Amino acid sequence: MALSDLLKGGRFRLMPRSSRAAPRQARQAANVVPVIGCIPGAEVWFFRFAIAFLEHLAQGGQIVDRLRGRVVGNEAGRPFNFDHLAGGPLLWAPHFIASGHLFIGHAVCPGFDKIAAGCPWWQDTRFCAPGFDYFHDGLDYTQVPVDMAPHTTVPVSVKGLDAAAWTEPRQRAVLVYPDPLEQAACYFSFCSKHVAPAYNMLDGRRLADWNFRDYLFLHALPSYAKIFLSYQAMAAQVPGSVSIVPQQQLLARPTETLTLMLSHLTGKRDWPMIGDAVDLARREHLRAVEIELGRPLDGARRRRRTSRNGDGREEALRAEFDPDLRREALELLGSLGIELGYFAPPSGTATSSRMIVA
Repeated sequence: MALSDLLKGGRFRLMPRSSRAAPRQARQAANVVPVIGCIPGAEVWFFRFAIAFLEHLAQGGQIVDRLRGRVVGNEAGRPFNFDHLAGGPLLWAPHFIASGHLFIGHAVCPGFDKIAAGCPWWQDTRFCAPGFDYFHDGLDYTQVPVDMAPHTTVPVSVKGLDAAAWTEPRQRAVLVYPDPLEQAACYFSFCSKHVAPAYNMLDGRRLADWNFRDYLFLHALPSYAKIFLSYQAMAAQVPGSVSIVPQQQLLARPTETLTLMLSHLTGKRDWPMIGDAVDLARREHLRAVEIELGRPLDGARRRRRTSRNGDGREEALRAEFDPDLRREALELLGSLGIELGYFAPPSGTATSSRMIVA
């Protein structure tokens, strides 16, 4: 059957944008929220789409592969509503997450706050831009947005999450970490071009005027280390609660890696249709959906504005592949307590993964 036939008419038609439910609050607070943590500069939308697709298929729904012209899932099931993915940070996945809510985004590992005082450099170092630590950014946590849920917001107790990380076996976390120099180069470019001063200014200067090396050692690597150390420390303090996964592994083996991540978070071992969900979340397929919808699916790109000023990207990308700079960068991370074994490249694997800022 032709793709046009699948998409026209009854059950395969895209649901209208007006079908998005009116904002309403969940009746109960979210006290346990497993975390997929990423460092700004790395891709988070793959996780949102792949897990949302997996949840939808588990509910008996169907998704049309726009490029291959086939229906994945139950042909009589309801179609996937792309308007119900607005960028999180919470995703409703009750078929897989016992507490229902899953956090996908940028955050310090829950529970680390209890032991942060034992690391003076950590407390004395500020993040180089907003958005590194969602749950401690001073937002309204009585109304945290949720995608794919019968409710659009839910209250979350940050203190409750931090406490649960020490006492509740379901409060688990995964950190997916990129190469530190690649992260710094990509985020330097993103922030330099951003229209908001909170991103494009640093220590009273335009970020585009900074030397990349200074930015890397004074701000980017310490910010990276703050996130990484929180997960590393909690993995040691609460064995079995935290998994630390290199982004390169996800790129090389997405289905296998996502299966291991979800198994860690949920304790569930059987993941039927996860290969289909990962395949549907491939970039070229999502681009085809964007063309069909006439709008970006990536909520961050939808909201983001950038300036036309130079961004120093060439300098940053050249520096990224400087072996002496890489050695110095890893030495700094090691001095901050990061275990450098996490950054040994797999045999025969390129170190660059070309991230998409999210």
